[in-house]
Amino acid sequence: MIDTVKSLMDEWRVWILIVALALSMFALFSNPFASGVVVTNIEEGSPFMGRIQEGDRVISINEVPIDSPTDLMEFENYEGTMNVQTSEELVIVQADGTGLGLIVDEARMVNLDLGMDLIGGTRVLLEPQFEEGLNETEKNELLDKTITALRTRLNVFGLEEMEFETLGNDYIQIEAAGVGRDVVRELLERTGEFEAYIPREISFNNDTEAEFTLGGETHTITRQNGDFYYGDTLLQENETFEVVVRETHIGVEDMEITFETWNITDDSVVIAGKIYDSEDIRHVYKSGRDAYVTQDRDTGLHEFRFRVLISNEGAERFAVLTEGHEDSMIHLFMDRDPVTELGIQPGLIGDVVNEPMITGTRETREEAREEMSRLQSVLDSGRLPVELEQVQLDSISPRLGEEMIFSSIVAGLGAIIVVTAIIFFIYRKKEIMAPVLITSFSEVVIILGVASIINWTIDLPAIAGIIAAVGSSVDHQIVITSETLREGKDDSKYSTKRRIKRAFFIVFTAAATTIMAMTVLGFVGIGMMRGFAITTIIGVLAGVLITRPVYGKILEKVL
Repeated sequence: MIDTVKSLMDEWRVWILIVALALSMFALFSNPFASGVVVTNIEEGSPFMGRIQEGDRVISINEVPIDSPTDLMEFENYEGTMNVQTSEELVIVQADGTGLGLIVDEARMVNLDLGMDLIGGTRVLLEPQFEEGLNETEKNELLDKTITALRTRLNVFGLEEMEFETLGNDYIQIEAAGVGRDVVRELLERTGEFEAYIPREISFNNDTEAEFTLGGETHTITRQNGDFYYGDTLLQENETFEVVVRETHIGVEDMEITFETWNITDDSVVIAGKIYDSEDIRHVYKSGRDAYVTQDRDTGLHEFRFRVLISNEGAERFAVLTEGHEDSMIHLFMDRDPVTELGIQPGLIGDVVNEPMITGTRETREEAREEMSRLQSVLDSGRLPVELEQVQLDSISPRLGEEMIFSSIVAGLGAIIVVTAIIFFIYRKKEIMAPVLITSFSEVVIILGVASIINWTIDLPAIAGIIAAVGSSVDHQIVITSETLREGKDDSKYSTKRRIKRAFFIVFTAAATTIMAMTVLGFVGIGMMRGFAITTIIGVLAGVLITRPVYGKILEKVL
């Protein structure tokens, strides 16, 4: 036995299997001692908003280890200073006793993306509300644009796990693994309305009137009994009013600009002029000379820049609102939620600019690129081309998924053990039982390792594909074993090595037909079929290229 193992270690095929298993195990268990809980969602109003990110691990709070969601619940009504140790840094927050606003899950030792069937999530069915008279081609185009806009929002709001599927022209189905109903509802309820404002503070200094300029024209706001008026319009916070500029420095007459009142104090008022909205964004540049990140040598900060193409009306409003205001800042909003504040290049102040450069700075190059991509997505998503009506919204329980995982593992292990026992009873050679088990388990590990490396989602169809691949492996092992042990008169002239080679011709032919069939299914299939096909292909390739040659070599040595 020892001599057999030593001789096997001299085989390069065996070392390929060992390396493949080592890489797969490393990919699967790259963080086996991960502690704490993983943040899956941060609710609006949470004291952690902006302090930590989804995907971070909370390890301890006030030096108390947090190893489960139950441990975190102990601090749900905590009031006071909290020293929170995360996987990235120490975060200090002030809790008011109204809740932490965190949704967490236990840290997983295995580095696999699990599907909604296994970890729970939300499935929603939407019905597009098309206008009457549209033909099928027009409906298809609207559906494609709608899904593109929704996908863009995934990048903006960090919901990459969602999957979209069209059911004819009648419905859009969205599946979100590990995402709650509230998050999905928020995504769908957002109209995608983009707005950009330039604010300015108008101080009265105990006077009853204060002036501001637009495009070289002066306008007046008056104060009466503690209230502020523009003409006859009473200014109230979050309310809008219109300002008509009769003559501008760019030659445009009777330009109407919308202002919104942001803040009112006893002696000042902050008003913001709207420069752009979703209708003004014509194109967002995302590469080349029109989108890049540079580092300032003096400050060390990384500055991102990208260009956008806007309408002529937006360019004219930009010129009028920035004229004479060198320190102007653009405030970007998505569905009334603030996104960021951006500076304006000094040379563009007061000019008609159809392709302004959006700029901003971050501490690191990676942060600058991420912020630039996020803003580009915000600007590029726009409003949904068609209104969507929610038909059905279902939640998949994580507990159900845990039961499915357990059942799948039991079924897989049981199948391998039963098949191994059957092979033993057929051939009556205990020497081949260990190779059969090693080959089957090795293929499962390699399949999961590849899935971890390529971020392939493991769901029920993928598990079915793994079982199918293992079944194919057992079939091939039976062929190899049968050919190797044949003792008919026609086979007396064949050595063990030549019999194994003949068996592998059959194995490779069968594997090729399986891969071809699964490739066709992967291309033309949807949803579950594609997951099943791709996982099966990975398993069969791992088998014919790595594990089954090793199985043949083991048989050659032990027999």
